[in-house]
Amino acid sequence: MKLSGFFIFCLAFLAGAQEFRCPTPVLEDGMFRPRNISYAIGETVTFECYDGYMLQGSVSRTCMKNGRWNGTMTSCNSRSQYCPHPGIPAGGRKSGSTYLIGSKVEYNCNDGLVLVGSNIRQCLESREWSGREPSCQHKSSFDSPEDVASAFTASFTSMLGLTQTGESKQSASTARRIILAKDTPLHIYMLLDASESVGEANFEKAKNVIKNLIDKIASFDVRPKFGVVSYASEPITISNINEQETANADEVIYLLENAEEAKYEVHADKRGTNIHAAFKKVMEMMVLSKIIYKHSWEETRFVTILFTDGKSNMGGDPRTAVREIKDFVLAQNKSLIDYLDMYSFGVSDDANMLELNALSSQKPDEKHCFIVKNTLDLIKAFDDILDLTQIGDLCGVADENSENSFRKRHPWHVLMEIPGVGSCSGAIVSPQWVLTAAHCLKEVQSKLDIEKITVQVGDRFRLNRVEDVYLHPQYNLSGLLDEKISQFYDYDVALLKMKKKINFSETSSRSICLPCTRETTRAIRRPFPGTTCRDHDRELLPKTKPVPAIFVKRDKSRLESEAVVKIKTSDALREACEANALHADAYKRVTDVQKVVTDRFLCTGGQEPTAEEVSCKGDSGGALFLEKKRRFIQVGVVSWGVINVCDTVNPDKKHARDFHLNLFKVLPWLKERLGKFMTFID
Repeated sequence: MKLSGFFIFCLAFLAGAQEFRCPTPVLEDGMFRPRNISYAIGETVTFECYDGYMLQGSVSRTCMKNGRWNGTMTSCNSRSQYCPHPGIPAGGRKSGSTYLIGSKVEYNCNDGLVLVGSNIRQCLESREWSGREPSCQHKSSFDSPEDVASAFTASFTSMLGLTQTGESKQSASTARRIILAKDTPLHIYMLLDASESVGEANFEKAKNVIKNLIDKIASFDVRPKFGVVSYASEPITISNINEQETANADEVIYLLENAEEAKYEVHADKRGTNIHAAFKKVMEMMVLSKIIYKHSWEETRFVTILFTDGKSNMGGDPRTAVREIKDFVLAQNKSLIDYLDMYSFGVSDDANMLELNALSSQKPDEKHCFIVKNTLDLIKAFDDILDLTQIGDLCGVADENSENSFRKRHPWHVLMEIPGVGSCSGAIVSPQWVLTAAHCLKEVQSKLDIEKITVQVGDRFRLNRVEDVYLHPQYNLSGLLDEKISQFYDYDVALLKMKKKINFSETSSRSICLPCTRETTRAIRRPFPGTTCRDHDRELLPKTKPVPAIFVKRDKSRLESEAVVKIKTSDALREACEANALHADAYKRVTDVQKVVTDRFLCTGGQEPTAEEVSCKGDSGGALFLEKKRRFIQVGVVSWGVINVCDTVNPDKKHARDFHLNLFKVLPWLKERLGKFMTFID
């Protein structure tokens, strides 16, 4: 099912913990055991239908810590019904017992519980029920981060002009997730409640959530425009979606952190709650945007995220302003299902769930109203909303959850077994190409040798075969033998062409970004065209200071290791880094370090000012990479180290350094080999 583009999130940040009990389930034409008035956390009930009826939903359900049952609502169906039994939420009751086309059922909740979802549903010709499945919840219940991520992304998927996997219609509980695409025309409006009843602390929490969400969305080559409004008695525009210079993600984040309009104090004299006026401000911007963005208007989807306690006390009924927005979208011949979604986030301990639910979409099989315990849970939920296995060749994207597998956090990293050499590492740079070190292939002399190379890809260690290898033409390990230097690693870079393209979705793998490409320009949120390779060099490897970087170390287990690139010309750290190269066994007779450490090497490691990790045998060929704007860009290839600290007993790390081939120095060759698969910039 396609989803829409306007959101109002319903969610409350709860401060204190509360012990909940789950309400009694209701099952017509069936039974459940055990039968109690209420159920403690962890208790499980099982369901069974009478003869002639078929069970739909969960066979058993367990009471969760938020006072809700896990699984899906259970019902018993007979084949004589046109629409299936709509079910009855635990703690609720239903009126209406015929399920023919046009039949309606109405729901209410028992005392002390709040109905979330549709209170009236109608049997449609499609054999489906209109609206959203209801539930009866404690007023101060909450959603887990997983609940929020699952339901939020179920709606958000189509908003970004994306596709979804699996069945075309699924319950939000099945955790459909966002599959991100490029260049989706998307307008996102965010509304921050700064009223007295919300308070400054909750206002700031909501603002932090917004900044995180904006940054997250913008990191996936989605280029939405953002409008942000804070409101109490009156709305104040923080970022106008119709002003190009303030509508992009980075500028909006800057404004949220620094603008006077983004401060709680700006509403000091007028602390009422006028949600109606806030939506009217959105409506004004939408009307103007139709004129300004007329060329993309037909494809544009709209998103609004409302943060409030729902206690509107002035300015009229906010539902009328919401209705105006719906009518405006419909007037443009746009389906509300495809282009308009409504969510609300509550931002106080006693957010009015009934009011917020009335402002939320009531779409089949979707949830648009949430409560979580705190903002950290919500940020985690937004961090989990993206299905990274389905985003195609979007370079430099990695799972940010440190609890997830190594492969998901470093999806470009591969392990290679090479005849006569052993193990090396590499980095996927496109679906059919792996970048590695040339010296890893020194024993590969024939087509038969190439066919014996294996490349382990993804979290299931799938073996891939190599079609051909390409060493940099100026690489020559024995190039300085005349000067009695046995190993010379200048231009130590190579490419492997795989026999088959790597299936990123099946292998949980992905390419890393390369410098001076259009893809990296987008990743660092620079304009294209209009950004040069020199701009990349200045941003990624500035000459004014040491640059934090990362590489993958294979000691006892694969680990992410931090290092610092010493770049600054004539800097003492760089000079010390280069000088330590002469402590390598192969270079102890070398007098001029520049002979072996050319300007094509980046240097990391050392003990000062802090101790840094260095690579191990088998790490050669891996990526030296940086994180920028939540994306990862490779700047070097692990080439050689002074001391193999991993295979040495009690090694003296005083002179331990690593040298990496600087990719900026071999761009002509990279462009020659990869120019058909990615766009290099001047």
